[in-house]
Formats: sequence, C-alpha cells, structure tokens
Amino acid sequence: MKANEKDILATKIYFQAAFPALSVPFEEAEIGKQPFAKKFEKINAVVEFRAPIDDEKPCEGENALACYVVFLTEEQAAKTEAGKRFKVYQGVYEEGAIKDLDGKALKLKVTKFYFKSIKSLLGVFKGDTPLDMLGIVGPLLKNIAKPATLKFLFLMLTLMKTMPNVQPTTEQPFEQYLKVKLSLYLITRALSVANKENWDVFKKWGQGQPDRTYQFRVGATKDANGKVLYPEILANLRVKTITKTGELKTKSSHGDCKYPFVSFSFPTPDDCIAVLTNRYDFVDCVAKGCVTIVGAGDSYAITFNGLMTECQNMLVPSKLVQE
Repeated sequence: MKANEKDILATKIYFQAAFPALSVPFEEAEIGKQPFAKKFEKINAVVEFRAPIDDEKPCEGENALACYVVFLTEEQAAKTEAGKRFKVYQGVYEEGAIKDLDGKALKLKVTKFYFKSIKSLLGVFKGDTPLDMLGIVGPLLKNIAKPATLKFLFLMLTLMKTMPNVQPTTEQPFEQYLKVKLSLYLITRALSVANKENWDVFKKWGQGQPDRTYQFRVGATKDANGKVLYPEILANLRVKTITKTGELKTKSSHGDCKYPFVSFSFPTPDDCIAVLTNRYDFVDCVAKGCVTIVGAGDSYAITFNGLMTECQNMLVPSKLVQE
C-alpha cells in the first residue's frame, strides 16, 4: 500500500529538518557536562534511515525514502571537504559515498534502520502508544552491537524536547535554552522543506509575497543575578516570490537579520516556551509581554504563528495536536 501524501511529507520534514536540527544537542552542553560530540569522539560511522513509499514494492530507487547521518572523529572530519563531525545527507547511502580530500572513500560502519513502511517509521517518531513504536525493535536488534546505534538513539531522543507537552521551568535553564533553540531551528527549516515539497497550505500563504524575512529572537538565558548563562537565540525564515515565474522560494537560517519583515521578540526562553507550548493563546502571549511583534502588522504575525502550529502538528502524536 502506498503511503499517503501527508505521511510522506512528514517523513521528509523529519529527514530534512528534524535530523539536521540534531546538530544543536550534538554541539551544545550544559555547564559541567559533555555534549553528544564527546560521546561520538572515537566513532566514524553512518546511520541510515530508509522506508518504502509503497510497502508492496522493493525499498529502492524512487520508492525508497531515505536519509543518512554521518559521524566522524575530529581528525577524520578535518580530512573531508565538509569538515564536519555531524552531517545529514538525503537519499540512500552508497558505500564509498563519503570521501576525503584526496578522493579516497572512507570506510564507515553502517547502522541500518530499515522500516517496512512509512507508517512504521512514523510510529517511532510520533506514535501515540508503545505499540505504534514497535517498528524500531527489528532494526535495533539487528544493529545493537554497532558502536553508533545506542549513542544515536539517545541523540535522536532529544527531539522529544520539541514536543508541546515538554515544558521545562525556569529552574531548568539549560533545558529551556535547548528546547527553544532546537524547536526554532527545526520549525524554520521544516517550513522551508514543506514549501519545497509543495505543501499547499504553505504555498497558499506565501504565494505573492515579495522578499520577506520572518525572524525569531529570544533573549539570553540569565541567572538570578543577571549573569548570562547561554546566549540569545536567532532563527529566520526567508520567503520570496520570483516575479517572472511566480515560484515561491524559501530559506531558513540562523543569526541576525538587519531588516526582518516581522520579528517575534521574546524576552526570555520561558516566554518563547509559553508560545511554543500553547501555555496561553497567541493574543494573550502578546498581551502578557511574552512576545513583542516588531515590523509588520499583527495580522501577519498571527497568521504565521498559526502556520507554524499546523506544521508542528504533522510532527507530533495526535494526542498532542494543538488547536
């Protein structure tokens, strides 16, 4: 049976947005603790995810929806063109695909998370019950002895921090910082992926917009004495309609934007979490000072927030879907 378009889109967003966002927990570490990068310091490996679009056909060619994550030691990464210890690639992994600067193929151990169907794969990411998540058991048992397997699973589990029911308090400053940064990096990239995959909801919203950047700015995390623990967080989504063709282009990025069309400015990570988790509805969040809208009229901000929520709903268990 062929997977429906909504499930295919959700899978592509996981592969193209959620997995790349794992660079945040990979690189970040709470004060006094080690980042995931430390746990992978001696590992050169590939972790591949693959599932058939039509589960009655072989999982290969155009019927295979796949991506793979490459982990390299610092020494090995320095010898590659990308120069990165963590990088996500789309498509099926072919042996020898990763090469050093001399063109020599790297010999990497491969952990294969192959699923029987898109539904089975999505059950792992957004299943409502433990039964929905059983699809991980087979691939896990086949790869349990490989060095990257369990380390990657623990890294992947950090995606749960983006769920709306995860609400760290101000007594957990690093958890708040990590949730906000991971969530904003994921959702801005997810919206860009959704556009490139022709999500009609996004196309309808973005069509005809000139060159505009929607920015999220979250204030630094500070302790009770005002000392900065973690820096401010910035994430952007640029939207542009090509005049000659009418094609809608999007790009997500991090860092400052001098002239955003609209900026969602949050004084603290806790204020941002109030919006992300629907602690209050968006209008109340504005009234309470959790977010200040700078730039365009409120109507654009409210519509964009609704679009974010609708995109997020594709990535969470149905019991956590926000109204």
